[in-house]
Amino acid sequence: MGLVLVAACFTALQIATVPPRLPLGWDEVVYTSQVAVRAPAAYFDAPRARGVTLLAAGAAALSSSTVLLRLWMSLLAGVGLVAAYWPWRRLLAARVVVLAAALFASLWVVGFYADEVMPNLYVAYGTVAAVGWFLRSVAVPRAPRSTSAALAASMGFTALIRPSDAMFLAVPLLVAGLAVRTWRHIGVVVGLVAGLAAGTLPWIIEADMRFGGVVARLQAGSAEQDGMSLHNAVGMELRALNGPTLCRPCTVPWTHPQLSLWWFAMPLLATTGVLIAARGTSLGTLLLPTACAAVVSTQYLLLIDYAAPRFLMPTYALLALPVAACIVGLVSLSPARLRPAAVAVAALALAAQAGSQYYVLHNRAREITNARTQIAELARKVSATGLHAPCTLAGLDMLEYAFYLGCSWQPSASPAPQEHLAMAQPAGRPLPDVARSWKHCSLVLPNGSNWDLYLAPAADAVWRC
Repeated sequence: MGLVLVAACFTALQIATVPPRLPLGWDEVVYTSQVAVRAPAAYFDAPRARGVTLLAAGAAALSSSTVLLRLWMSLLAGVGLVAAYWPWRRLLAARVVVLAAALFASLWVVGFYADEVMPNLYVAYGTVAAVGWFLRSVAVPRAPRSTSAALAASMGFTALIRPSDAMFLAVPLLVAGLAVRTWRHIGVVVGLVAGLAAGTLPWIIEADMRFGGVVARLQAGSAEQDGMSLHNAVGMELRALNGPTLCRPCTVPWTHPQLSLWWFAMPLLATTGVLIAARGTSLGTLLLPTACAAVVSTQYLLLIDYAAPRFLMPTYALLALPVAACIVGLVSLSPARLRPAAVAVAALALAAQAGSQYYVLHNRAREITNARTQIAELARKVSATGLHAPCTLAGLDMLEYAFYLGCSWQPSASPAPQEHLAMAQPAGRPLPDVARSWKHCSLVLPNGSNWDLYLAPAADAVWRC
């Protein structure tokens, strides 16, 4: 009941803070357009996987409404929070599990991405669930087959959403399953490997069909990340901790450093939680998610040279468990006469943390809303000129605008046979030679920004500026 209540509050607060009318961003358009009724599918590049597209299909394949899609994703995020921490109810005290879910859900980055068509939150959910079901599967010599099946499903879900994250997660789980004598169960290994294989299979098939094989797809994906090699991105993640949502190149100043204390405290609290667990019988139960958190974070902290707050959501979701155990344990270990004071201090600290995260969420949501509002406004003005599907909109940063117009997109202007062709760009940019003979329209958006729209000659169209 506690988990469900946390999830309900999380979903309600998220919907109230991040407006459901918020237009889709670039990555969201790529994922959503694969199943959307609104526009042609955008190019699906090598690093992506189609799991989150399948999640969005429940709304995007039925309606072109952005509000409906966002409400659908918010609902899935609330259900996913319960599903992720559900297996932990028999591994840790109920109050620890509920507090862990609340700690994770209170982070601004979780609230912001709850209604976004993005994979990172669902990787976090799958990761927490997989570790929980793994521990449930090895807890007793003859665990029910249903726990191994749940482990396989969790691993398969994680791999379907993002295969690389699932691979990193599988390593510590396999090592633990082989190294700890009492955890060596063939059913657990089979479930782990089978789930990973099943979830990765669609990505492998697509790699063969579209990219020339797995190796070629991995190479293409690495190239898009500017090469996967040894980097120190810890400082970049810290600078991006409170925004921006993407730090590439990560040269921005560190915003709201006074609200970042939790980031430094988190590993210390998690370690303390593990040490407290060592006093009882739950050492492995907290040590494993802590180890998994360290491993799954390495690709984002050590292998790429840019940052985004969403990258570390799986790490935060796992570390929330030992952190919650630490808080509950410290309160429980305090002398009886001081326990009310310890409870009050813990409650005040948690309230301050949640309040600071809400402050960051409110600011980020307002900034992103202001930035994306021009997408719908420009699409409306371009549509008023007579451009309609089937059509192609050209322009380096025009993917989201093309989606809302129902057009296909290309980065630069070139002939598009049998389609209306237009090119849009902020006013003042150099005009490509191919568009010099096209009709020019000047568009002014409500926020005061000026845009140049160039419309290619079309026999069946009368362009209106």
